[in-house]
Amino acid sequence: MRHPLPCCVILAPDADESLRSLLSDVLGDMGIALRPGGGGTRPDVVLALVQREDSMSRVLGAAGNEAGAAPVFALLPFEDERLRQLAVSLGARGCYALGTPLEFLKELLRDVVGGLPRPRGPERLAAASGMSGERGRQDDGA
Repeated sequence: MRHPLPCCVILAPDADESLRSLLSDVLGDMGIALRPGGGGTRPDVVLALVQREDSMSRVLGAAGNEAGAAPVFALLPFEDERLRQLAVSLGARGCYALGTPLEFLKELLRDVVGGLPRPRGPERLAAASGMSGERGRQDDGA
């Protein structure tokens, strides 16, 4: 019996197609289905893109309504501790700053969406360093 994929909703009306495509690829590789907001099914996690500080309260409020009991993560336009603290104070479970290594986003999601594989040992080091490769295969040149 197959279990349904964990579902991630993205609330990012201002996001360009390249960001949506990147997130879809990254989450798909993790076995997480990405869909836009507004569906009837409650998601396992919500990613909410916050472009400006003055819209954070409105965006995270809408994300909380979409999420129900699921955690909400703020996607910030850049790394800023003040924005991060504001997002958390407004109910975000955590934040991911665009432009930082995608492994940070993957770790946030692995911590909340049960059953996702975690890289271990050398794979974890490779993932954290930005190196990539196909899991379980090694090319020794032979």
